[in-house]
Amino acid sequence: MADNHVNIEQQVRQREQVLDSITNLSPKDRPIMAALGRQDATSTKVEWVKESLAAAVDNDKNAHGFAVTFDAADWSARTQDFNYTQLMKKQASVDLSHESVEKVGLGRGPKTELNHQKTLKLDELLNNVEKTIVSNNDRIQPLPNTGTAGQLRGIQKFIVTNTITVGTTKYPEKTLQPVAYDDLAQKSWQQGGYPEKVFGGVQIKRAIAGWVTQVNRPVSDGGKKLTAVINQYESVPGMQDIILSRYLTNVLLMLETGRWKLSYLREPKWYDIAQTGDFLGGYYATELTVVALAEESSGKITGFSYTA
Repeated sequence: MADNHVNIEQQVRQREQVLDSITNLSPKDRPIMAALGRQDATSTKVEWVKESLAAAVDNDKNAHGFAVTFDAADWSARTQDFNYTQLMKKQASVDLSHESVEKVGLGRGPKTELNHQKTLKLDELLNNVEKTIVSNNDRIQPLPNTGTAGQLRGIQKFIVTNTITVGTTKYPEKTLQPVAYDDLAQKSWQQGGYPEKVFGGVQIKRAIAGWVTQVNRPVSDGGKKLTAVINQYESVPGMQDIILSRYLTNVLLMLETGRWKLSYLREPKWYDIAQTGDFLGGYYATELTVVALAEESSGKITGFSYTA
């Protein structure tokens, strides 16, 4: 039966409803940046010096009245290492007419969109920093005259002393097993390290949680709450925090974080560019590098078959 009343189907131009908010679910957690100390850089090449003690012996005995003689083995030369800074940027520009219209969640007026884009670009830049510092990238010297961009060596690349690859004869499983984890902790401790934080993807953290059975998991709230995650694990060097990292799907990093630094030549900063048209724009930039004061204190496990 036809509806003879004024109705929503036939009457034109009902006002549309758009909620005055913008939802952004993109992740912004950067646990490794948060865990590492910071220091200033004064050059695009950052260098540091390392030294070590002689191995302990159990036969250091001397007769009374001994005479001192000196040998070349009485001391060892210091070694040095270095890294290059990497310059990163994120840019944004906004049409001036767009700034003048009313925008959902932003309103209208000068720089409403540009300021919002600046917030987004800063988060994107910091996400790039997080992914870069944990990468397996190697260092590249910046050579401006040839257009060669500098590249920092990532934490994965720095760690060469204490490494384990799963899917091999000793560690045939391509998933994280307690023996590989404990062996890596032991390797780091034997080098003098005390790694206190472990970073890995969600599958790595789930694997660690699986080492505890439901029978011996803690239950609280009158038996209504079952803990199904492990946030700390006590291994050879002591208690270790188990921390999720979105950029380490197939790598576990076991770090003594006090031995690692982020060295900034340029802290993140917004730079406006000259207005040469009917738009406003600029870019965020930062320049930094990774300092590995003693990579021997940390370790990594690679070769997992995880996909997320």
